Amino acid sequence: MRIETSHVKTLLLSTLCACSLSSVTYAEEANALQGIKIGFGADMGLGVAAQMGNYNGFLGNDGLAIDYTLIKEKLGKKPSATPVHWYLGAGGYGQWNGGIGARVPVGIEISFAERFDAYAQVAPELQITDGTKFGFGGGFAVRYQF
Repeated sequence: MRIETSHVKTLLLSTLCACSLSSVTYAEEANALQGIKIGFGADMGLGVAAQMGNYNGFLGNDGLAIDYTLIKEKLGKKPSATPVHWYLGAGGYGQWNGGIGARVPVGIEISFAERFDAYAQVAPELQITDGTKFGFGGGFAVRYQF
């Protein structure tokens, strides 16, 4: 099965528009940006990382990834000044060159200053276009929470 590049771009732009519309609806509420995290990093190339609730997104110069956090737990039992969490998610990605696939990110998140956090993750990936391919991706970012 071959998917035309123009169809992939249309699908990705439609997904991005749908996410934008849902965030516009969310923005109409009081304290619209409360809890939203935005920052910069590397995942699908260099780009912008964002989190809204359990949804994590990355828009980079190589593509777009959207993940849903399934599990997020604090590491260690003692309270600390620097909270560290591990997480497991599931999601998908689209590359600007036409590759589309699923991924399962596993990573750590650390809050290092008031309203700032950073994360690093690895993600097994299964590309489903242009032949099935299995590989690993990775990413990191620094974000500011509104």
